[in-house]
Amino acid sequence: MQLLQDGVIAALAAVGLATIVWFTVTALTHPRERVRSETAVIVPARGAAEALEHTVRTLESERYASGGFSRIIIADCGMDEDAQRVAQLLCRESFDVTVCPQGDLARQFD
Repeated sequence: MQLLQDGVIAALAAVGLATIVWFTVTALTHPRERVRSETAVIVPARGAAEALEHTVRTLESERYASGGFSRIIIADCGMDEDAQRVAQLLCRESFDVTVCPQGDLARQFD
């Protein structure tokens, strides 16, 4: 019985070692490049837009963590002056954040 247990353990260890070697060789010979898509996130903002800064900062951290989209567009759907000021400050901090009037969204993708 001890011989059977030792054989099973040795077989599992061999399979595990072969798997580790296979993954290592595959990772070294075929590295995956992180492809950054040309996908934009559109954040509609109107009125005081209280959650605008929080939304943009959360999207930026998600973009840096996963790389799922390339830029953030804040759509001005009637923001007041304070919200426009916040949006402009967010644009200055990050070159991938832009503000555009709602009617000009189609031009952002040309």
